[in-house]
Amino acid sequence: MKKIISEDYKQHRLTARPRLTRQSRWTVAVEIISLPDLKSPQVFYAEDGISYILEEEAAKECLNLGRNLVDKKMV
Repeated sequence: MKKIISEDYKQHRLTARPRLTRQSRWTVAVEIISLPDLKSPQVFYAEDGISYILEEEAAKECLNLGRNLVDKKMV
Protein backbone atom coordinates (compact mmCIF):
# COMPACT_ATOMS: atom_id res chain seq x y z
CA MET A 1 0.00 0.00 0.00
CA LYS A 2 1.40 3.37 -0.95
CA LYS A 3 0.10 5.15 2.14
CA ILE A 4 -1.64 3.93 5.25
CA ILE A 5 -5.29 4.93 5.40
CA SER A 6 -6.68 5.43 8.88
CA GLU A 7 -9.32 7.48 10.64
CA ASP A 8 -10.58 8.10 14.15
CA TYR A 9 -14.16 6.98 14.64
CA LYS A 10 -16.14 7.03 17.90
CA GLN A 11 -13.11 6.75 20.19
CA HIS A 12 -11.42 4.13 17.99
CA ARG A 13 -8.64 4.38 15.43
CA LEU A 14 -9.41 2.38 12.29
CA THR A 15 -6.52 1.43 10.02
CA ALA A 16 -7.02 -0.25 6.66
CA ARG A 17 -4.82 -3.35 6.25
CA PRO A 18 -5.71 -4.81 2.84
CA ARG A 19 -3.62 -7.83 1.84
CA LEU A 20 -2.70 -9.04 -1.62
CA THR A 21 -3.74 -12.64 -2.28
CA ARG A 22 -2.08 -15.19 -4.54
CA GLN A 23 -4.83 -14.50 -7.07
CA SER A 24 -3.73 -10.81 -7.23
CA ARG A 25 -6.81 -9.58 -5.39
CA TRP A 26 -6.95 -7.41 -2.25
CA THR A 27 -8.68 -8.70 0.88
CA VAL A 28 -10.59 -6.54 3.35
CA ALA A 29 -8.98 -6.36 6.79
CA VAL A 30 -9.01 -3.65 9.45
CA GLU A 31 -7.05 -2.93 12.64
CA ILE A 32 -9.11 -1.27 15.38
CA ILE A 33 -7.48 0.39 18.38
CA SER A 34 -9.54 1.61 21.32
CA LEU A 35 -8.47 5.22 21.99
CA PRO A 36 -9.92 5.98 25.45
CA ASP A 37 -7.32 3.85 27.22
CA LEU A 38 -3.99 4.77 25.60
CA LYS A 39 -1.93 3.36 28.49
CA SER A 40 -3.08 -0.13 27.57
CA PRO A 41 -4.99 0.19 24.29
CA GLN A 42 -6.95 -2.77 23.07
CA VAL A 43 -6.15 -3.78 19.51
CA PHE A 44 -8.61 -5.76 17.40
CA TYR A 45 -8.07 -7.16 13.94
CA ALA A 46 -10.92 -8.23 11.67
CA GLU A 47 -11.29 -9.64 8.17
CA ASP A 48 -14.49 -10.32 6.27
CA GLY A 49 -13.29 -12.67 3.52
CA ILE A 50 -14.25 -10.34 0.68
CA SER A 51 -11.66 -9.38 -1.92
CA TYR A 52 -11.39 -6.67 -4.55
CA ILE A 53 -9.33 -6.11 -7.68
CA LEU A 54 -8.25 -2.59 -6.66
CA GLU A 55 -6.28 -1.89 -3.49
CA GLU A 56 -7.97 1.50 -3.00
CA GLU A 57 -11.40 -0.10 -3.16
CA ALA A 58 -10.40 -2.71 -0.57
CA ALA A 59 -8.96 -0.01 1.71
CA LYS A 60 -12.24 1.91 1.68
CA GLU A 61 -14.14 -1.26 2.53
CA CYS A 62 -11.67 -1.95 5.36
CA LEU A 63 -12.73 1.29 7.04
CA ASN A 64 -16.41 0.51 6.41
CA LEU A 65 -15.94 -2.85 8.13
CA GLY A 66 -14.34 -1.12 11.11
CA ARG A 67 -17.16 1.43 11.37
CA ASN A 68 -19.77 -1.31 11.26
CA LEU A 69 -18.02 -3.31 13.99
CA VAL A 70 -17.77 -0.21 16.23
CA ASP A 71 -21.41 0.76 15.58
CA LYS A 72 -22.57 -2.75 16.48
CA LYS A 73 -20.37 -2.69 19.61
CA MET A 74 -18.55 -5.81 18.48
CA VAL A 75 -15.17 -4.41 19.57
